Amino acid sequence: MKKYIIGIFAAAALLQACSGKLDVKPNNQLDIGDALGDLPAVQSALTGTYDALQQTEYYGRNYWVMTEVSGDNVYLAAKNSNRFISSFKREYNVQDVDVENLWKTAYKAILGANNVINSVDSVAGDQEVKNVAKGEALFIRALAYSDLVNMFAKPYRNTNGSQAGVPLKLKFELAQTPRSTVAQVYTQIIADLTESKKLLVNVGIKSKYRASQYAASALLARVYLAKGDDQAAITEATNVINAGFSLASPSDLATFYSTPGTQEEIFTLRYVGTAEDFGSDNIGKIYLKPGYGDVRVSPDLYNTVGSTDNRKMFIGVFSDGSTGERTNLKFSGQDGIAGMHSPKILRLAEMYLIRAEAYAHLNQSANAISNLNILRAQRITGGGELSGIADKDVLDYVLAESRNEFMFEGHRYFDLLRNGKDVVRNFCHSLLEITAPCTISATSSIAICPIPQTEINTNPIEQNAGYGQ
Repeated sequence: MKKYIIGIFAAAALLQACSGKLDVKPNNQLDIGDALGDLPAVQSALTGTYDALQQTEYYGRNYWVMTEVSGDNVYLAAKNSNRFISSFKREYNVQDVDVENLWKTAYKAILGANNVINSVDSVAGDQEVKNVAKGEALFIRALAYSDLVNMFAKPYRNTNGSQAGVPLKLKFELAQTPRSTVAQVYTQIIADLTESKKLLVNVGIKSKYRASQYAASALLARVYLAKGDDQAAITEATNVINAGFSLASPSDLATFYSTPGTQEEIFTLRYVGTAEDFGSDNIGKIYLKPGYGDVRVSPDLYNTVGSTDNRKMFIGVFSDGSTGERTNLKFSGQDGIAGMHSPKILRLAEMYLIRAEAYAHLNQSANAISNLNILRAQRITGGGELSGIADKDVLDYVLAESRNEFMFEGHRYFDLLRNGKDVVRNFCHSLLEITAPCTISATSSIAICPIPQTEINTNPIEQNAGYGQ
């Protein structure tokens, strides 16, 4: 009798696909006795794994919005649709739906990647095609684990990786799986990306919508920075910078976020027209009107972005004139669909900012400022060149530049926590917003999410401090 497995650790290897793009069995499942028996099955499974990343609960909306409303860039309007309140207030409980769905969806991507990784070597077919499939799956697994450990564990830099991370599942097992330490999770992520980069050696900068050697290298740079290995972060970021990508020019900036596949992008999750339209639940509609319009831009962020900074164009007013509050215009729409956006998960601007932050940590201030100026030359009218910055202030300038560059893209909260800095909401206790903490301590138990109770019910693991058991 065939067994069918349900849940995040017991998901069948082929995942339910978005938009009908993957339909291997009528119920879109493989039972646990099935393997990927040929290369077409491997490719179909890989497509389904990319689809898991695109879900509303993950990069389709929730992951970026949960992290943005946790920081100091935005606030939740007093009149709202009852979405993302627990993230803004950092008042999660172990049954929080957004937290649970993110956990499940990230592990769904991991389990899909595992099935490709563990099956592809044994199927017949062209070795290069097999290498690419495995390299892509390793990249996806690394990305998902990187996101999970960010959300559910304290930063590596703050604990030297000693605290509990997340369970590492590298193959299908019915056995319960304890939480690995943060250090162990990072070791696995780095191993996956190192192998991925080798397997994808023939996949270059033209690959925007699938993993490439440079996507693996860029994610390695991000992970090394989070780990505190600054020199390795510089090495990987430099590898990407020298590969031939180019920063969006000032004239291209206005259409940058509505145009997937630009020369700045390293890895983007491409959404295609009406086939992948999430309607009111796409990422833009949580900001826009018509739409939910719940998330508004903090006046503090607006005032931080200089008047000659072209990125200020992404902060605007609601088109229906319903309020004088400001909104995010980065995700206004794509392919004629309001609010649709193809998330640019890795792009060249981040590599310059990674190098700048790593140099700041290494007390190489001139190198840090030089990297900021390269980016600022393409973002600020007149170049906005920085000079004469005191060494003690360089890191703050790096973080400020990252805030301006990646506003609404899910970076700011992790930038602060990674550097042991509290989230300070300078726009707070206004009648325009719901009541929430003005400061979130970097060391507070609420800075990270609880392990979902549904996970603990089936896999009794340690709960994060402050959330009970």
